[in-house]
Amino acid sequence: MQPRVQWTGVSFRVLELTSLRLPAIWLGKLSLIALRLAGRGATSFPGKLALKVHPRLLAKLGQRLDRCVVVTGTNGKTTTSSLLSGILGTDEPIIHNREGANLPQGLTTALLQHTSWFGRLRRKTALFEIDEATLPLVTARLPVKVLVVTNVFRDQLDRYGELDITLAKLLEGITQTEAVVVVNGDDPLAQHIGLHSGRRVSYYGLSASHATTEHHNQMRDGAFCMECGQELTYDAFFYGQLGLYRCEHCGFERPHPDFEGSWQGGTLVVQERQLPSVEYRVPTRGLYNIYNTLAAISAARISGIDASGIARGLAAYEAPLGRMQGFATNPPATLNLIKNPTGCDTVVEAILSDGGRKVVCLAINDLAADGKDVSWLWDADFERLAANPDVLACVTTGLRAEDMALRMKYAGYPAQQIFTAPELQSGLELAFEKADELDEEVNLYVLSTYTALYDTAGWLERKVTSDAKAPAYRTSVS
Repeated sequence: MQPRVQWTGVSFRVLELTSLRLPAIWLGKLSLIALRLAGRGATSFPGKLALKVHPRLLAKLGQRLDRCVVVTGTNGKTTTSSLLSGILGTDEPIIHNREGANLPQGLTTALLQHTSWFGRLRRKTALFEIDEATLPLVTARLPVKVLVVTNVFRDQLDRYGELDITLAKLLEGITQTEAVVVVNGDDPLAQHIGLHSGRRVSYYGLSASHATTEHHNQMRDGAFCMECGQELTYDAFFYGQLGLYRCEHCGFERPHPDFEGSWQGGTLVVQERQLPSVEYRVPTRGLYNIYNTLAAISAARISGIDASGIARGLAAYEAPLGRMQGFATNPPATLNLIKNPTGCDTVVEAILSDGGRKVVCLAINDLAADGKDVSWLWDADFERLAANPDVLACVTTGLRAEDMALRMKYAGYPAQQIFTAPELQSGLELAFEKADELDEEVNLYVLSTYTALYDTAGWLERKVTSDAKAPAYRTSVS
């Protein structure tokens, strides 16, 4: 009798899950509607609810896709996937977790948005940004055809652990797919993933002419060869550990890129193997966004999109939340996410290269989504910000406002120019007050950790509306 009992139990479980699939979809879709009517973001909660009812719902819906393109890596996931979304969208309507909700509940929410009340998926291609630690949990459930690895840096050590753990998770996630892997070849850690993925790999990278021998105090996570453990030799750097590297012990070296980018001003020229080079307008700012654009173009070419489709997609790009996101406030404000040393360094580089006088507001939280360990603030190169005479005032806010103020003081920034207001709204108001007190044109830059980002963006949007009602006719210097 025992086998019969087990068979009956399995059948009952299958029946139970099947019967719960539609209620899970209905609950998720109803919560989507309710959140939208309430004017709140519906990026993860509907999927979280639905997965509570039917834990395999993501797999069930994912199986109905024809293809899935995935973007993962430490920095640049959201911008790269947003650029790629515009490009793939020129070919067909796609599903995309645009707001960057990159955990299982966020992916499920994105799928629910395009699922009928009877469980039919209306679109057959999905583009998902996926968190590094989540990748091995979900890739076996999705028909991943192209997978982009942007880069690998130390990030939220209390959540991800050290780099070897992150690399192992990325490899585990990739080996569960049959995808073509598109890898940043300028990053030795990313190339290590490509070499050991067992999948077809295409590399992208910048022209060596853009590398520099100037050394700032940037974090360089790939100092040692992942193949033999010896110290890598660098002839020049792009940023962080991205550069012209080689191992003199085992021969590991930067690969020649299948997609090589050269840029000047707002133009990116891409050389794809032996094909004629193609020139694209870049809709973003900063070196790290050149990389993001090159990653998106490379993935699009692997996906079969031609140059004209790529150009149309790039032209339709809109900056996602907190990625060099501009606000027409008075003075004009730019919002950027910071979450780890290398990402923060690239943001600092971008805002210093903008020119003009500046007020900087640093909004630092330490909630779970930010990473509770804020020691990374001491690894980021805030000394460059402190040493720049165009940075006229610095306001710190958020749950760790005092820690950030102390960091700026030890970076060498004049203490009398540091102002602190832990409550976020008060901190933002203080930043605008300090900008107004200066008798010259300035731009305001807000650098925010993740949990402060949405509230900051909302506050700045309201500020745009209020400033539009009472314009001061102050000329932008951006």
